[in-house]
Amino acid sequence: MNKCVGTTEAASLLGISSRRLRQLLEKGRVRGAYKTGKFWIIPLFNHLPQITKGTRGPKGKWRT
Repeated sequence: MNKCVGTTEAASLLGISSRRLRQLLEKGRVRGAYKTGKFWIIPLFNHLPQITKGTRGPKGKWRT
């Protein structure tokens, strides 16, 4: 079973602010994270939370 941490500890492991981590959580970009009440539970994979890649803005209509 993987170890789970909260937002403050996960943010410090990733080297980002806890506010930025909460933004990523709200967008669903943290693998396996879920909310229990008002707290986020974040699983660790190889001692770090996994963040999925995002996109930078909408794609142009000319790109398919």
